Order: sequence, then structure tokens, then C-alpha cells
Amino acid sequence: MLKTIREILIKHIKNNIKTYFFLFLSFVFGISCGAFTVNGLSVLQNSELTDYLQGFLQLMDNQKINSSEIFNAALRDNAKIILALWVLGVTIIGVPLIYLIIAVRGFITGFSSGFIIKALGYKGTALVAFGILPKEIIIVPCLVALGVSGINFSRDILKSKSTKQFSRNSLKANLAAYCLVTLIFAAIIFTGILVEAYITPVTIRMVSQIIS
Repeated sequence: MLKTIREILIKHIKNNIKTYFFLFLSFVFGISCGAFTVNGLSVLQNSELTDYLQGFLQLMDNQKINSSEIFNAALRDNAKIILALWVLGVTIIGVPLIYLIIAVRGFITGFSSGFIIKALGYKGTALVAFGILPKEIIIVPCLVALGVSGINFSRDILKSKSTKQFSRNSLKANLAAYCLVTLIFAAIIFTGILVEAYITPVTIRMVSQIIS
């Protein structure tokens, strides 16, 4: 069964390699913009954010972190992104916004990671590697895959209107498949949210204590 799933995934990626490439390119572009924005911060902004970051790390060292609050916030934020990608997928004009959402997600990752590294040096690199990267490895590919799925469904709608190739039943079948794919990747993203809420705080605390 695992071999079959692997073969399906490989075939899917090969068939959509260009879309994956441009979506990942959008994400990388967002990361680059986020990192460059860090360098453009004023001295006052840099000082305020550094104080906030150090205060956050001290809070994690001295107080118990409410993982349920982190979980609820992460669940809410990611649910909004998933819903937005799904809605944009069922509208032809929403395709450019899918690329924009992925780019903005990259910007957030690039800015937060870049600032932590700039503010804390090698300590920041360790925090990013063990605190941010694990959940990003799970969540980001899923968001990109959702973007690909949405773009493909938009193309199906366009084909059905322009060539009359697709019957109403086939379009319904594609919509059902689109919803199923969205639910599958949403479930995987949920795993990343659990990592962010219950594992990342512990990891950050351990790394912070080791490098302090």
C-alpha cells in the first residue's frame, strides 16, 4: 500500500512539476523578501523586536507555556489559509492569489527566521533549526500541494466552460476529489500544528538553556 501511495505521489508531482516549481519559487521569493526586510528595519524597530524576542525566551525559561493557546492560535491561522486556498481554487480568477498566499507565507518564515538569526547570532540559528524548521517541513509542502490542487481544479473549471469537455457529473467528481485532497493535506498540517504547539516550545526551551 505504501508503495502504491508513493507511486501515486511521484506521478502526481511529475504531472504537476511546473506548478510545484513556480509555487515553491513564490515561497522562496517570499522568504527572500522577508529576510531583506529584516535588514531594512530601523535601529528603534530592531531594538524593540530584539527586546520582545529576549523577553519571550526568558518567559519560556521561567514559566510554563500554555500549549493549548499556541495550538488554538496555530489551528486558527492555518485553517484560514487552508480555507482561502480552497475557495480560490473554485474560482478561476483566484489562481494569482494562490501564488500570493504562498509568497506571503514565505515572507513570514523569512522575516521571523532572519530576525531571530540576526538578533541572536549562532543561538538564533539553533533556535530556527530546532524551533521553526521542524513544523515548517510539515506544513509548507502541504500548503504548496493545496495550492497545486486548487490551480488544477481552476483549470478543470476553465476547460469545462471553454471546451465543454467535462460533463456536470465529471465536474462534481473533480470537486469531490478536490475536497478529499484538501482534507488529507489539512490532516497532515494538523500534525504540524501539534508539533508547533506541544513539541516546539519544549525544543526551544531546551535549546535556549543549552546555548545560554
